[in-house]
Amino acid sequence: MKITFLKIFAFVLVVVGTYAYVGQLVPQFEEHPPAKQVITVQTPPQELASIGEELLRTKGGCLICHKVTDAGNERGPDLRHTVREAAKRKPGMDVEEYLTESIVTPDAFIVPGYPKMMPSALKPPANLNMAEVKAVVAYLQSLGGTDITAKVQAADIAAAKAAGPMHRGKELMGQYGCVGCHKIEGEGGKIGPELTKTAANHAPAELMRKIIDPTAWITPGFPPGIMPADLGNTVPEGDRHEIVAYLAGLSGKSYSATGAASPWSHEGVRLGLVILVFNLGMIAALLIAGRRVKKMESV
Repeated sequence: MKITFLKIFAFVLVVVGTYAYVGQLVPQFEEHPPAKQVITVQTPPQELASIGEELLRTKGGCLICHKVTDAGNERGPDLRHTVREAAKRKPGMDVEEYLTESIVTPDAFIVPGYPKMMPSALKPPANLNMAEVKAVVAYLQSLGGTDITAKVQAADIAAAKAAGPMHRGKELMGQYGCVGCHKIEGEGGKIGPELTKTAANHAPAELMRKIIDPTAWITPGFPPGIMPADLGNTVPEGDRHEIVAYLAGLSGKSYSATGAASPWSHEGVRLGLVILVFNLGMIAALLIAGRRVKKMESV
């Protein structure tokens, strides 16, 4: 009997050890969303500049045409030299005023040697508010090595709140440059077809397929190859759902953007499967052990 017990105990240890080894192969980490940086009138200059850098690189889309390092786009002026040149651009206008005007009303002064192509940052695709514009100005001042004089006023914050929240899908379409070619709700480019009512003629599944594979179908009257061929790889699955939900809403249709990512890709689900398999293994071990005990008792 003692030998049987030792065999059962050894078998359980093997099972536990096996699943413990499998369990440690599953990545164990805790994900936290990045802390949201909120602009207020009390935001310190350096923090404001940090927020401005993030806006310039993401929502603002500035690096599509400009650069802040040796490697980058040169369709627009090098932003590292902007502060140095700002004081000489327009007599009587200081650096902060010029930078603000260049972002809000870029047509007011066109830098020699560059085409007229920059839209106002207050409109698509950037859709910045004045508080965010001042954050970008603060970053440009820090980039140029001068004192940060940009300061957010209470009126800037009030205006941003009055504008209300923007649909996540609309924000993403600006971020990925969709409105640079397409017009949506009266604003945007004319290179591609207007998308305001596109969901009235195409089901959400078709819109999703179009984002993943731009060659899926071509709108009559527009040449192929307008949309980037690798768009499906550029836009994550969750963002694609948000964009389709936004377009569906413009045509009065409902579309749930939940479940944007496959549930099997979540670490918690995979860990749950490991735990389930472990428990099933333990149950199997106990059943086998019980049968052996009964067999020994019957001998």
